[in-house]
Amino acid sequence: MGLSLILPMANRAVLRARFFQWHGVTLESHARSRSGVREEDGMVVFAMLIERVRVDAWGCSCLLWTSCDRLLDDAISVVTLRHCRLAVQNGVAEGFLLGRHHAPMERQELLALRVVNVGREYWAKWGHAVRAEPFLATVCSDRAQAQ
Repeated sequence: MGLSLILPMANRAVLRARFFQWHGVTLESHARSRSGVREEDGMVVFAMLIERVRVDAWGCSCLLWTSCDRLLDDAISVVTLRHCRLAVQNGVAEGFLLGRHHAPMERQELLALRVVNVGREYWAKWGHAVRAEPFLATVCSDRAQAQ
């Protein structure tokens, strides 16, 4: 009978896993997953690094997955990609922000997100960006037709 080495999760991973659990989300890897699906309603939930959040006049956005991520940890990258595709298909997702130490920020609620595919990347958008995109698509379409 061989011995197996069990490594404890870092505090930040424990906090992240608990936050997902509190919101009814099942993770494939408690130590590494940054996304999961809530059993109750099938909602995809993402943990987003605060350092990756971009804020501009259109709202907030955060890179969830890029083809470059596959080099970092293929198994987790494939799961995240699957969750991104599911979120695009569902039309809505939820998410929360991870602070500098990769632990969920205190006293935060889940954010309503729209996940969009841009080339070989998937982005979460919320705030004004979500409401402005259909308007921008119409304006750009009208301009193209006018030319």
